[in-house]
Parts: sequence; structure tokens; C-alpha cells
Amino acid sequence: MAKVIGVTGGVGAGKTTLLKILQKHGVKVIPADEVGRQVTRKGSSVLRALTSTLGKTILNSKGELDRKKVGYWVFQNPKALQRLNHLTHPQMRCIINAVVREWERRGAKVIGVEAAVLFEMGLHRFVDEVWVVTASLRERLKRMERAGWKREIVWRRMVRQLPDEMFRRRAHRVIVTDGRRQKETQQFRFSEYDREGGQP
Repeated sequence: MAKVIGVTGGVGAGKTTLLKILQKHGVKVIPADEVGRQVTRKGSSVLRALTSTLGKTILNSKGELDRKKVGYWVFQNPKALQRLNHLTHPQMRCIINAVVREWERRGAKVIGVEAAVLFEMGLHRFVDEVWVVTASLRERLKRMERAGWKREIVWRRMVRQLPDEMFRRRAHRVIVTDGRRQKETQQFRFSEYDREGGQP
């Protein structure tokens, strides 16, 4: 059986950086965002249900889900966010579990499942450890602004996510990516995890 690590944290925390490091060390990684794109692809039953519920304005000119528009909208509308999660999360869990099982069958030793909403999806029940990536609010805002996000929109997303302290309390390992610690994260060696009891 592979060791399955759930990687989570708030927007702008540095999850992508950690995923790249894990992949460099041979860890098989499943980003939930990519699975989300799969279940909401053009022609999917989930996209049809979303369009029926939220309207065709959620589609772009090609008839695909406009993820940025939907993200902006649902993070201002709790009921719409609840509906979106209700339609997408069950299928996403099924796909993630199927991929984990397949990689185990192929002999993978460590598998990382990355999701900002790891707890909300219930994925924490299917992993062996939870690793939380975190950074100061100031640093996270700066990163998202550099990526082209408006501060107001980023803030609305942040307040809809779990508080940082909640992430920390439920973590087996906390990885800080601020300033000097960011450099340490970039130099993170997976062998450190091996010394703490894991076995890549």
C-alpha cells in the first residue's frame, strides 16, 4: 500500500511549489483542480447540471465552463458555492480514489493529493497524513496580485476558506513558505520526511 499525503492550504500559500518539489522526488501527485476540470468538461453531466442550476452565463463562447467567472461569483454567493460543491465533489472524490488505487497497483510508494478544500471534500478521511502549506496573509496577497488577481477578489476567496489556525490544528506537518522559510521550502528534501517516519 502506498502512503497517501493530502496537501492543502489557503490560496497563495505555496502549494504549487511544494507539489513541484514532491514530483521532483518521484511522488505521484493528483491536483484536485485538474480533476475538477475533468468533471466539468464540455458535455459532462456535471456541467449540464451546473448550467441548469446557475444559468448559461457560466459558460464561455466555446460552451465551456468559465472557471474564473464562476469562481468570482460563487465566492460571493454561499448558496451557489454549496450547489457547485454538491455537484462536483462526489465525482471528484471517485476519480481521485480511482487514480490512487491505480497508482498503488503500479507500485507507487507515495502519492500526494492536493486540494485547497481537502477537508470540505472529505478527502482527509482517505489520506494517511495531511500536510498544510502556509504563509503570512501579506505574502499570500502579494503572490496572488503578482499572478494578476485583484486584492478584493483574493480577499473574498480567503474569507470563504478555513482559517489558517484550523488548517494547522488538523495537520500532521506544517510547511511555512514565507521569506527565508520560502527558500527553505524550495530546498526541502523529501529525505527529511523519511527521517520523521515516512517511507518514500
